[in-house]
Amino acid sequence: MRHGHCWNLLLCVTLHLGYVAAGISQGVLSADDTLHHGPIAFLSSWDVLGPFRVGTREAVWGADPIEFHGGIQSLISNEEPLYHSPLTRGANVHWSNRTFIPIDTKTSTSVELVVDFPEVDWQFAQNVYGWSALQFQGWLKGRIWNADTGVQKVVLYPDNILELWVNEHHVFGGDFYGFQRAPVVVDLPPGLNNISVRLIRDVRSMGGTLPPVVRASLRADLALVPIDISPQSLVMPDVVGGRFCSPLGSITVRNQADSWIEVRQVSAVLAEHSVVVASDAIRLGPGQSRPVKVSLGSIEGMQEAIHFELQYSLAASGSSQVAFSAPLHHTTNSSLQKITFLHPSGVVSYAMLRPPPTTHGAAKDSVVPVLLMLHGAGVEADGSLARHMFDAAHALPAWILTPSGMTPWSSDDWHIWGFADVEAALLTVPKWIQDAAWAGPGVMAEKVLVAGHSNGGQGTWFFATHQPDRVLGAAAASGYSSIENYVPYAFWDEADPLRTGILQTARSSFRHELLTDNLVGVPIFQQHGSEDDNVPAYHSRLLNTLLAEAGQLVDYSETPGRGHWFTGTMTTPAMLDFYLGCLNGSSSVSSIPAQFSFVVPNSHELGSKYGIVIDQLTTPDRMGRVTVTTSMHDSIPRWHVTTENIRRLHFETATQLGDTPWEVVLGNMSDSFDVGVATKGSSFVKLETNVWAQEIAPEWTNIGQRYGRQRGSLDSIVRSAGPFEIVYCSEKDLPLAIQTSRNFLQYFGADSNISHRSRYEDALKREGNVITLGTGASIPPPYLPSFPIQIGAEWLSLKTKDSNTVSIPLTPGMGGIWLRPLPEQRLELVVWGYDEVGLRQAARLIPTLTGAGQPDFVVLNNETRWKGHSAAPAMGFFDYEWRISPASFLP
Repeated sequence: MRHGHCWNLLLCVTLHLGYVAAGISQGVLSADDTLHHGPIAFLSSWDVLGPFRVGTREAVWGADPIEFHGGIQSLISNEEPLYHSPLTRGANVHWSNRTFIPIDTKTSTSVELVVDFPEVDWQFAQNVYGWSALQFQGWLKGRIWNADTGVQKVVLYPDNILELWVNEHHVFGGDFYGFQRAPVVVDLPPGLNNISVRLIRDVRSMGGTLPPVVRASLRADLALVPIDISPQSLVMPDVVGGRFCSPLGSITVRNQADSWIEVRQVSAVLAEHSVVVASDAIRLGPGQSRPVKVSLGSIEGMQEAIHFELQYSLAASGSSQVAFSAPLHHTTNSSLQKITFLHPSGVVSYAMLRPPPTTHGAAKDSVVPVLLMLHGAGVEADGSLARHMFDAAHALPAWILTPSGMTPWSSDDWHIWGFADVEAALLTVPKWIQDAAWAGPGVMAEKVLVAGHSNGGQGTWFFATHQPDRVLGAAAASGYSSIENYVPYAFWDEADPLRTGILQTARSSFRHELLTDNLVGVPIFQQHGSEDDNVPAYHSRLLNTLLAEAGQLVDYSETPGRGHWFTGTMTTPAMLDFYLGCLNGSSSVSSIPAQFSFVVPNSHELGSKYGIVIDQLTTPDRMGRVTVTTSMHDSIPRWHVTTENIRRLHFETATQLGDTPWEVVLGNMSDSFDVGVATKGSSFVKLETNVWAQEIAPEWTNIGQRYGRQRGSLDSIVRSAGPFEIVYCSEKDLPLAIQTSRNFLQYFGADSNISHRSRYEDALKREGNVITLGTGASIPPPYLPSFPIQIGAEWLSLKTKDSNTVSIPLTPGMGGIWLRPLPEQRLELVVWGYDEVGLRQAARLIPTLTGAGQPDFVVLNNETRWKGHSAAPAMGFFDYEWRISPASFLP
């Protein structure tokens, strides 16, 4: 409750002491500031500075103009100076004051932060620059009151906020999409505490409406217990006939203590006995959240809810326990149901599965395809909208599968982490058939019918362009063509064209406009509302045009008067006709045209095109291309294959083709290669002499070659085959390790082990990819001795492909981030800083938001804090032998 009477003398003294105790310069509360009864309370008065320009997803690189003035922590909000900004008249902005009324309870305080800048002519800017002009950044400075006489630990939920400071504690990552799955645990000294919030208005997440407004919120809850379990984080399968339809569940726990906690086991409390459902010990650092996997296969007789007890221990203390319950959803074996499975990283994920109808004479030994439905941004796969998306398609002869993508935003737009979730969900269907003793049709494993809406429509383009041999058909509804074509990157800081080109190259695997050749031969249907104000119909029109230019005429339905979403979007008559046409004519045998092309981005997600698989590019600086002309030579099918920027390829014999080649002529060679059964498993490699050779042995897959899950840009690190292994090199780096773990969980639903440098070798022995954080010379040496980046006492050395060494002197504020190879396709991500400032800068580039475009390595200096990528002294890629590629940017 708000309290309106005046401060008494005692409270004034307490307030003054609170300023000193919190390390905050002394000041006087304004008349608008109010006293609250709660133990913690946000003050209503906030100071605002902005707006400044910011490009789409540019904030990951820093690009904060306030850093030019020393950073938000050094600014005093009642100062008079003007700050330069290209968004306003006179090219300057100044501090202003806003009032946001908090809501307080006995254990929490919250405040909605709604900020706009009506003095800016946004309409004119949009007329020139489109949606890019409706994005901006700024800062808010406010305070939170701790009425206690001692430090209070609070759990902070920064919804729609990417970056903030709480006193001297810096938080990058925040909760940009409002998932609330991994809040921040902070200590509040008694009295007033400063909070600075960086506002980032992003059209993709906040809309393209006029006038542009940032809507964010902060909620602080008292941390009253050492360990907390979030009910909304529960992942539980549906119950069918008294048993779980899948054997796995998950719950996220959070350490709110000052010391490490070990979760020892979880038990399901049944009517007459308890069953241990998790027994592997899990360690959590102070403030860390982690998902705990539970096994449910042995539990029967489920009712409306299931009760659990979690046993844990604090460091140097005895065992304690906490109880929690999970509500259950009951359904039937033939109905839509929530199934669970393991994501390749080892965390529990889920998908919605509807088995095919058993009517219409479907034989038990017949097989039908999967209709893979990719949801849009902000949609929960088990929410009401997704659950009823195919109600009008009950007769489709298909398994309808809707993966979650691990988050409502599909983690990374269905690209790497989200794509892995799709793959795991598809593999779960045969297991469900076996476990459920399903008596209906089986599942066709070779091909899938993929469909999606909005972000899922874009995901449909990604799946079809990267896996054309697996696609029975692709239906994209209201899908955007690519990340950077959705809200263009016009407002990024000006940079050397090579630097800008490197970032574009890092995003090239997601530029579907460049990959339309891969879709030739794939049945495609497009649908878009003519009045769509979320994803303009231009995206579908553009791809339809590019497909026609590539030789693929595609059916396109633009629905007059319809917007982005309407009831029945995915089951319009035209959509249903397309599904049925693909399903009824389903065949796993592909008909091969006389000539075709295959555009090759640098991506492990890239599958085969008519059986051709690209293993390595010659250089990662540009895309590759394969062009094939088919013919008959002495009654033998022969392919003439010409390539651009391709170093290694092979033929996928498992792909069923209508006219399998027996011989292949590569490039300008006069002789042909046999690609028959006798050479199964072989690959073809282009030697330094520009001559193709055939390799039978697989020995080339070693630590010195970049292959498999290592392919791609810096975001390849998220292809982890187990929980991430985060290694911190000194105790002062532990908070950053906690933040990295929190961001992986927040934005990907990922799990992380955190270990000290002394246990680095143990981390290398486990299955997950490794992230190593440290300053100075604390970073362990590379596993590959010839790795081209070395940290010296005075220089950071980069060895080029031609063995020249570029040395960059170490200076304050300098940092870097780069991939290093580990055995068995694993990766290590080194996050290094000359000092704490440099390390914090480098850690921003650990993957969180999609579309930031991080290349394989980046070296940062002090100016990158406000100039972003335009000031990076070095950046680029590693080639197939982990050498710095020729087009990298070096001093």
